Amino acid sequence: MQALHPELSAPSDPRVDYREVRDFIARHGGSTLSHLILLQDKEIYWTQDKQALISYKRMGSHYFVLGDPIGAQDRIGEALKEFKAYCAGRGGRAVFYQVSPQYKHMYEDEGYRFFKLGEEAVLDLASFDLAGKKGSKLRTRKNKFERSGYRFEVQLPPFTGAFLSELEKVSDSWLGKRQEKNYSVGFFTRDYVASHPVAALYAPDGRMVAFATIGGGGEAAQRTIVIDLMRHTADSPHGTMDMLFLSVFFWAKEQGYAKCSMGMAPLAGVGQTPCATSGEKMAKHMYEYGNAFYKFKGLREFKGKFHPDWVPKYLAYQGGILPVLMLQLICLINFGRKLHPSMVFGLFGLLYGNKTKPGELQG
Repeated sequence: MQALHPELSAPSDPRVDYREVRDFIARHGGSTLSHLILLQDKEIYWTQDKQALISYKRMGSHYFVLGDPIGAQDRIGEALKEFKAYCAGRGGRAVFYQVSPQYKHMYEDEGYRFFKLGEEAVLDLASFDLAGKKGSKLRTRKNKFERSGYRFEVQLPPFTGAFLSELEKVSDSWLGKRQEKNYSVGFFTRDYVASHPVAALYAPDGRMVAFATIGGGGEAAQRTIVIDLMRHTADSPHGTMDMLFLSVFFWAKEQGYAKCSMGMAPLAGVGQTPCATSGEKMAKHMYEYGNAFYKFKGLREFKGKFHPDWVPKYLAYQGGILPVLMLQLICLINFGRKLHPSMVFGLFGLLYGNKTKPGELQG
């Protein structure tokens, strides 16, 4: 199994020793969001005994934490308690974005409320194949690309300048006039991309038509990898992202990885239980009828075609008005810390900051 230990560039925040952070994550595994710390756009809180860390961004009086605390399992509860006191001592409150069910009881012990954000698609690689009727459409698509001469490769850092330029060209083609997102998704910088393995798909003429950076891979993370930053050229053929995903799955399976995360499908499975909150029930209606704002179902269907397991993800917050917290998250993900009038449109879709438009992934 190839080790996916990220390379590191010069830190953007000289107060943070990112090599120490990287090594800590490698030892403790973290989560399917931990690799995003290497964006170097967040602050790091270490517990007093340095047995757990938390990455966050502050907006107003709220400290927005990405994912659960990282560290020794028996220190997570203490980390929540310490960070809560740390924020309170500075006149603020902690908000945890994309909390996993594993630690939900610990948040409850500290008095947090919950809002279900959606469900993360996690593929069991050991059982994944394209045999039989269930895999016939994807099998046909994969065979068509292979017969046409498309080639898949995974390259590990360090990378040449020419390779990074090729990646940047694909990224620029995909972005067009859109702006990069922040905080909870990977964005293209040479330093960030150069810190991760890259899976690339090449056309028969040798041009790169799509790529994805690969995060995770630690032993303590149950040998889980993450499909992170995804890009394809504007003229890539229909089904390109299917082919890229399938190729990553089979490569990871051959390398001995157990699971692959495809990220979260926003609002999937929200508001469907009898104990759902009024906010979650409203979100369910947004999922069912909000296609004009954001293709919620399209993204869920794209990831669902690979038959993953679905893991619920939550927002854990201490108080305050939920819509305000959501708008602040939109601000962080889409506009850095700057408020922008367009943030009020497509509120729920923007909140989750998906890397690729759902319509561009389907096919």
